[in-house]
Amino acid sequence: MEGLIAIAEFVSLMLVGLVAGILLATQLGQLRVQRRLGARDFTLVKHEFEVALGRVMPVLVIAAGVSIVPLVVLRFPAGPAAFVAALAALALWIGVIVVTLVFNAPVNALAARWDPESPPEDWQALRAKWHRGQTIRTPLAVAAFAGVALASVLPMGGAAG
Repeated sequence: MEGLIAIAEFVSLMLVGLVAGILLATQLGQLRVQRRLGARDFTLVKHEFEVALGRVMPVLVIAAGVSIVPLVVLRFPAGPAAFVAALAALALWIGVIVVTLVFNAPVNALAARWDPESPPEDWQALRAKWHRGQTIRTPLAVAAFAGVALASVLPMGGAAG
């Protein structure tokens, strides 16, 4: 059982950590750059990001969320602290998915079809919507990663030793 828990922890740490890291890097770098771009350049950058990552990120976000479920199940017998940490991570990740679906995914779907030579008229509103979603989901993802990490380091029995 401990081997199964270790594998689940490793997979979840890798996936949740990867996605949280990508979101954090986007928050710290890409958003600052995008805010300074005009319509054509923003459209070009956004379109290229969607072409490059549009198929990868949804799979990673869902896989990361799914990877937390075994931790919740396997950490339940470990004690309340580990279980609560895993459950909190799952709840936070569900928040990441909801925010993504409400704010980011609709803009991403549009951006994949944008023509940089003819940006949409409402590009600034769409950029603001995407940035709002990104700004909300990034701390949720980082907190979810912290929850997965905490659940992973708490020993069987639930109390830090």
